[in-house]
Amino acid sequence: PHPALKAAVPMNPVINTWKGDDDFHGGAFRQIGYDYYYTQDAAKGEAGDLWRDAYDDYDTFLRAGSASDFVKSRGLGQLPFVNRLHDHPTYDAFWQGQALETILPKQPQTVQTLWVASQWDQEDIYGAVAAYEAVSKVDPNHVNHLALGPWAHGGANGDGSTLGAIRFDADTALWFRKNVLLPFLNGALKTGAQPAPLAPVTAFQTGANQWQTLAGWPNSTATQKLYFQPASGLAAAAPAQDGHDDYISDPAKPIPYRLRPIRPTYATGSTWRQWLVDDQRPFSDRTDVLTYQTPPLTSPVAIAGAPVADLIASTTGTDGDFVVKLIDVYPAEYSDKPEMGGYQLAVSMDILRGRYRDSFDKPTPIVAGQPTHFRVVLPNANHVFLPGHRIMVQVQSSWFPLYDRNPQTYVPNIFDAKPADYRKATISVFHSAAQPSAIELPIAATK
Repeated sequence: PHPALKAAVPMNPVINTWKGDDDFHGGAFRQIGYDYYYTQDAAKGEAGDLWRDAYDDYDTFLRAGSASDFVKSRGLGQLPFVNRLHDHPTYDAFWQGQALETILPKQPQTVQTLWVASQWDQEDIYGAVAAYEAVSKVDPNHVNHLALGPWAHGGANGDGSTLGAIRFDADTALWFRKNVLLPFLNGALKTGAQPAPLAPVTAFQTGANQWQTLAGWPNSTATQKLYFQPASGLAAAAPAQDGHDDYISDPAKPIPYRLRPIRPTYATGSTWRQWLVDDQRPFSDRTDVLTYQTPPLTSPVAIAGAPVADLIASTTGTDGDFVVKLIDVYPAEYSDKPEMGGYQLAVSMDILRGRYRDSFDKPTPIVAGQPTHFRVVLPNANHVFLPGHRIMVQVQSSWFPLYDRNPQTYVPNIFDAKPADYRKATISVFHSAAQPSAIELPIAATK
């Protein structure tokens, strides 16, 4: 580091754009990012908005076809980074060479650094936590700290009382600035000051709505698997009977990532920043979404880390996506806020492109009809599922137009998929003693 650098506060930093920040998640391409590339690569103030041919982005991207078709229709091939995205769809040396979670630990840890992460960061949910976890392992002087708040991207700088329909009982962002950020900067930058006595990790625990000081991250003390059951159940015991649930995934009718109409990310009236806390009820009763849930909880269940979905599934296609959502289902009657009765709050959710199930840099086709293991690592969360609530998992195979459609036929580069490549597929998710599907929770102690 430069000797003049005394302190750093990376807020929602881009650390690895292929592994879960701006550009790809689990190998699936975030095609709505074309708006951002367009404005960033144009002369300052001259780009305007990337034009649309429909009010609803769902229609715009579906009509366009593949990601490359959309690029051609807008002339975006003139932009160098757009072409790099196309040319590097896998986690190859191009992306690996930029991965800061592998670069930073090789440097001396001498600069007081406060990594700031948002639990519902709609843009760069991976970076801050991944960087902190990497550098804290080679930080004998403990100069690195992590703050995790209940915010969207950049939410630490604004009003942190609410996010969408979710209330936090206080302005969490103001509390962070007063009690963590300001002491950190004073201790690092004021002449003669000593570093602030901050805990290694300061994290807001959603559900319980309280700040915690923690010795490290993840803060889980154990893991617990909840297994998919017949009749849409979810339980700690593995299922005793063989079974599976099926749905048809149709690329011609992809599942929207939020209720339509979906406005462009930066359009007037867009609520992009809060979509990760949208109520998931509109999707839980679709025939192309599988839902599993526990009975109402009798005691709290706290998690502090990254949940992992272990799916045993098959497809009649040779490629396919798996979207997994970990959801906190509110009681049907919720006296504190009646309109929240039955709300399905997404605690953590993400996507895996099936071709990358074994390797992110060496994709392979899925063997049609063969039960296969898909491991979907979800974003970090610090959350308590309260008594009376239920834990739910949803599984689906598209999340559009946030991510480009998987044709479900293996092609060398999905950016260039042709209309004939897009085919319906029947997905089977297994729940049996021999082939159990489950969600693995990073369990934390509850007081």
